Amino acid sequence: MKQYGLLGEKLAHSYSKCIHTYIFQALHIEAEYHLLECKEAELPKYIAKLRRKEYNGFNVTIPYKKVIMKYLDEIDAKAKKIGSVNTIYIKKDKVIGTNTDYDGFFETIKKYKIEVKNKDCFILGTGGASLAISQVLSDLGGNCHFVSRTPRGSVLGYPDLEAKEIDLLVNTTPVGMFPTIDESPVSKEIAQKARVAMDIIFNPRQTKFLSYANSSIDGFYMLIMQAIKAEEIWQNQILSLDIDKMISMISIHLVLPYKIWSIVKDLNFNKITDGCSEDEVYNFDSQYILKISSYPDRLLREKERMDWLQNKIPTAKSVVYEEYNSRYYFLRTCIQGDSLAAERFLKNPKVLIEILPTIIKVLRSLDTTQCPFNSIESQGNTFVHGDLCLPNILVNKKNEFVGFIDLDNAGLGDCWYDYAWLLWSVAYNLKTKAWIPYLLDVCQLKFDEEKFRKYIPKCNLEELEKVLQENI
Repeated sequence: MKQYGLLGEKLAHSYSKCIHTYIFQALHIEAEYHLLECKEAELPKYIAKLRRKEYNGFNVTIPYKKVIMKYLDEIDAKAKKIGSVNTIYIKKDKVIGTNTDYDGFFETIKKYKIEVKNKDCFILGTGGASLAISQVLSDLGGNCHFVSRTPRGSVLGYPDLEAKEIDLLVNTTPVGMFPTIDESPVSKEIAQKARVAMDIIFNPRQTKFLSYANSSIDGFYMLIMQAIKAEEIWQNQILSLDIDKMISMISIHLVLPYKIWSIVKDLNFNKITDGCSEDEVYNFDSQYILKISSYPDRLLREKERMDWLQNKIPTAKSVVYEEYNSRYYFLRTCIQGDSLAAERFLKNPKVLIEILPTIIKVLRSLDTTQCPFNSIESQGNTFVHGDLCLPNILVNKKNEFVGFIDLDNAGLGDCWYDYAWLLWSVAYNLKTKAWIPYLLDVCQLKFDEEKFRKYIPKCNLEELEKVLQENI
């Protein structure tokens, strides 16, 4: 298996592993990507590992993009002209340095159709990334000016911007990056002077600087494109990737609270679209389920119920609940089992329905456990799960019940709330009402039209009728 890594001093907040792992999975490349925090004195050790083919390539980040150059056999013309290296590879047993920050920024300029030729471009910061950005702008015919807190020679100071006409203003400093998100490298007045403003920071996507400038051109696209270019060099081929899909999938990492992100950042994930939840739901390597909601306290309520239930029925355990940027996040462990909405059950409704009495028995056994909660939609002294739909019921490979998910409405209430949702869900998922009589018989239920319509909202009843009509 191929091995790659990122060399840098502090990498706890790096998204590089997420991005490269996504590329490996999408293209079925057998490889791993590692975050390699190291001191400057350790750089020769890693170059030696590259020569011994213990690694197949490196990215380089702050603060080693310049200093790494002296340890390499060759530096290509692009990196030499820029004066910094962010990608290292082996070719004919030689360790070669290049700069894909250049490619990432160049592609960003193209994507946003930014006019550069003969424009006055001001670059905030003089670090390694600023050199690549300056080279792109110069190659496109822009008039480049560096701005620094310590001006010298042709490098301007920040106060100098007050008297300048600014066509393009690019922030390459870390000011405004997580966790110091309330800072900006320049004042609102300076940011608004710029005809176009860009920030190579990508966490957060909307920095204070960009909010001042009313701009949304952040560094995420640059980050993605420089990583793709590095992979093309390492794999020695042009990669065929759906960039929009890649950005959509990886973007989820940028909106997570750090505590949650630090738990799931190295895991593969997919968005769950089964069921009718208004929340965003993600599965991380079948280890964790993450729910993201815009509703205050909704996920906290689910967490409280899960905390109470997890010692009474086989179910998931709460991991983190957090409010962040006006959204609510709940991470729990993943129940190891199949949803009753899985294809194997939908193709065999008889087996599906014959599992349900066990589920009802578990619910009724909780009537005597002094549940402290009331479900949202109903009242009473009987334990109800709430929205008891097929995607929320999990069984193992032997079709034995292992737990529930979506416990938001679990609590005391009319047990017909459960039954109504089961009837609705069976018809909705099977796309027919033909199995409802068998369901009622197996579960020893008597259909109650009044309660069914009481507990199933009108919009869901209309949705069910639409599904049934489409299946005729």
